Amino acid sequence: MIITGPTGVGKSYVACALAHKACLETFQTRYTGLSRLLESLQIAREEGTYLKTLKQLARTDVLVLDDWGLHRIGPPQQRDLMELLDDRYTVRSTIATSQYPLDQWYETMEDPTLADAILDRLVNNAHKIQLTGESMRKVKGQQELETEITQ
Repeated sequence: MIITGPTGVGKSYVACALAHKACLETFQTRYTGLSRLLESLQIAREEGTYLKTLKQLARTDVLVLDDWGLHRIGPPQQRDLMELLDDRYTVRSTIATSQYPLDQWYETMEDPTLADAILDRLVNNAHKIQLTGESMRKVKGQQELETEITQ
């Protein structure tokens, strides 16, 4: 599943709600920001636990990758992501969230060949949700301010 939309509209909230429902149905889930995941895979490689970490991630029933595209993804990280998504393809569920529309995801990755392979595995069979509207944080902040003023 891919959930896109502007900042604050509830992409992470929806992804976590879906993951929570999966937990209630006894599926193993994991939530992580994409940049933190890629950093942890790099550390695992340096510590010699890369294959073990990759295997654990591949076995997770529902993996939420939050904030796709906030940081440019270089070729080493793209290879890690490719390995992970290849292991999960058609076997496990992945939920990705991003502020970027899907047609801009190629621009978030440096190597176009790897980008093609990654997005082929992630996008083609995915359910897509495009959220719109005002930032929930902004709306909530305005409501709190209005409440303080009226009191």
